[in-house]
Amino acid sequence: MHNGKLFANTYGFFSEEKEEYIITRPETPKPWVNVISNGDYGLIISQTGGGYSWRTHATLNRLTRWEQDLVKDEWGKYLYLRDEETGKFWSLAWKPVCRQPERYECRHGLGYTVISSLNKGIESTLTVFIPCDEPLEVWLVKLRNLSDRPRRLSLVTYFEWLLGAAPDWRREFHRTFIEARYDHGLGAILAANRLWELPGADQGNWNRSWDYIAFHTASPPPSGCVCDKEAFLGRYGSVQRPRAVLHGYPPQNKGLCGGDPIASLCVDVSLAPGEEKTIVFTLGATERLKEAEELGVKYRDVRVAEESLTKVHA
Repeated sequence: MHNGKLFANTYGFFSEEKEEYIITRPETPKPWVNVISNGDYGLIISQTGGGYSWRTHATLNRLTRWEQDLVKDEWGKYLYLRDEETGKFWSLAWKPVCRQPERYECRHGLGYTVISSLNKGIESTLTVFIPCDEPLEVWLVKLRNLSDRPRRLSLVTYFEWLLGAAPDWRREFHRTFIEARYDHGLGAILAANRLWELPGADQGNWNRSWDYIAFHTASPPPSGCVCDKEAFLGRYGSVQRPRAVLHGYPPQNKGLCGGDPIASLCVDVSLAPGEEKTIVFTLGATERLKEAEELGVKYRDVRVAEESLTKVHA
């Protein structure tokens, strides 16, 4: 009798009932990933939160930076949670902070991944999925306060823009052509690239402007944003202990052309004992700015994100 658990081992099992692979501890022998795509937009996510995103072509048109390191698995799109009273922080997925959670589970399903954990009395559930027919991914975050006191939290995102062909060998050159800025009206970070090193381009040369506008949004208005890597990590800093999270979120940094472009949004979350709140983040790329603005506004509504996830399940 296997109780619905197929091929169970030290790290997880296939669930017959849910049609998922359920990982019960993050430190698997190698990264165990889910590849999610709607046929155009795609992403890879590991059980620790590592991975990257692309549109149309997984190598020639990556939105985010990533290096395939099967030992470290430390390149990804990360979410940090900081207790503003104590200054303690952790990540919703195990990486990059690697704080040992009281409970951890990763469920890789068909078209979605759910990572849930319990840290310092805060239960978090991160659901990553791609809508069926739109060029973006959705991060649906649920936070519940299981402690007996009110909590003031900061939820912080972080990833590095690539916006072109991988691998990104000449980063110090190419980063000077990426323009990342915060749009106050939209409450979103927008990014464009003026140099796309694309072999076989229609114009007959390799160097052209990127054909898209990338965007990163949050459902509530962000309390701050950072668009420059050094401003976020700190000089000689690391994703495990970034300055912006370690010492509290810094003033807005517009990340003008010439910096090292990243995307980071901060959302303030207050939770009474037993209270749960849902926050939605998006990351995507469209051909026109108007499309990016429309999608950003659309997914401010938590109900829209949940309805989109229901369609993915169906």
